[in-house]
Amino acid sequence: MTKTQKAGAKLRAIISNPVLWSRYFLKITNKTGQLVPFEFNPQQLDLVNSLQKYNLVLKSRQLGITSVACALSLYYCHTERNITCLLMSYSMESARGIFEKLKALWQEMPDCVRLPELTNNRGELKFSNGSRIIVCTCGSKDVARGLTLRYAHLSEYAFFQDERAKKNLLALEQALRPDGIIVIESTANGFNGFSDLWTKAEQGENLYTPHFYGWVDDKIMFQEEQEQFCKRWKAMNHKLPTVDELDNEEKALFERGATIQQLVWRRLKIANSSPDEFKQEFPSTPLEAFLTTGQNVFNTTLIKERSTALPKIVAPPKQFIMAGLKFWALPVPGVRYYIGVDVAEGLGGDSDHSCIEIINGDGYQCAELYSNTIAPYRLAEVLLKLAQYYNGALCVIEKASAGHTVLDKMRNEYTYPNLYKSKQYDASGQLRRRPGWETTQKSRPILISNFREAFEKGEVCINSKTLLSEMQLFVDKGGRMEHAGTTGDDAVFAFGMALQGIKSGLWYL
Repeated sequence: MTKTQKAGAKLRAIISNPVLWSRYFLKITNKTGQLVPFEFNPQQLDLVNSLQKYNLVLKSRQLGITSVACALSLYYCHTERNITCLLMSYSMESARGIFEKLKALWQEMPDCVRLPELTNNRGELKFSNGSRIIVCTCGSKDVARGLTLRYAHLSEYAFFQDERAKKNLLALEQALRPDGIIVIESTANGFNGFSDLWTKAEQGENLYTPHFYGWVDDKIMFQEEQEQFCKRWKAMNHKLPTVDELDNEEKALFERGATIQQLVWRRLKIANSSPDEFKQEFPSTPLEAFLTTGQNVFNTTLIKERSTALPKIVAPPKQFIMAGLKFWALPVPGVRYYIGVDVAEGLGGDSDHSCIEIINGDGYQCAELYSNTIAPYRLAEVLLKLAQYYNGALCVIEKASAGHTVLDKMRNEYTYPNLYKSKQYDASGQLRRRPGWETTQKSRPILISNFREAFEKGEVCINSKTLLSEMQLFVDKGGRMEHAGTTGDDAVFAFGMALQGIKSGLWYL
């Protein structure tokens, strides 16, 4: 191969790879004010290498994801003709900052590569090859009308106004080319449309691929600040702490890869704010990102600890292979099992899920069905098979709404004997037991209180990421305990009903 051929092959390799293209042709100002080649940090590199058509990024602060958006937009516009990239943010100030960063990257490109601009104003860069980059805010009227997008990036989506965000997101998704890419990225901002999107992405209930980047894995962006903080710590304490001097939470972070320098930085950051504020700004896990200070019903520290040590899912028996059904322990002969059942219509709504939770008498979570598409009559069929498989388990079925369908089939069509019966007094004052669990103003707080107590005392073992996520988002809203977002609390109530089955002492076999 001649030198010319080698040079041509190298150029083709660079043009086909956005990471190489950015390294050779883009320069960025680092934190010390120096202009340096655009080298992707590990989090940026992971995101670019794992991009799908629909992407959702939950991140710690200042990991450079917006810089990636600018770099990718320039890459696509310089390597493809007549395309449109769109960068959207939540405020005019934020959008101006993104546009200034974009222009700075473009202006520092080599003259031999940089395309001349046809338009260069506060909201658009248009190039001589017909490609352009639009920077705008959420709520811009008809921003996606007539556009065909190669790349769209929504920055700090958790701070968008929810109603506007939904309308803009729907329009942008419809405007994507067949090979188009959309990235929604944000730090957490409580419970809103972004937290709902994330929960559904983790559960595989929407098109988005979730990407999480926490501070523990970042060894670059805060390196200089961490060195400064360590010098300050040494000045006050003469030395850095040893592993033996770390508290339990710090030791857990150390075991997951955090360095002593990072943990000192974390200590001093917390000293200037609070543990909860630090976790929201700099989460180490997705669950940690959506903390609500002082409102969570369940202990978020215990949820976090459990979420980092979940067991593997057990291969399901052939007759139980279906979407949304997971097993962690198969039935043991002679053991009693309890099933909580929360029934929905199965119409695919955001917060409308049917859930079956199966636990043994020791409170160990054995199996879970979680689905927003299964019809009540079909749920009854699955429940019967599961109940029989788990040694004739006691089924606690909520009677509300579609639960009547499941309860009626289990009782009258299948004549299943081991059904929980709630106490009710009739008009004559006689105590009656009627099949099914009834959630009332009296029974609801009792169910949640018993669940909370059992969890905090370590009397139950939860294996489901779905259930832990719902517990994380379960809050006290002025005396009413419910889910903070819009994705529901079906697993919480199903598990709580299974626990009520144990506490009742009922068994009809």
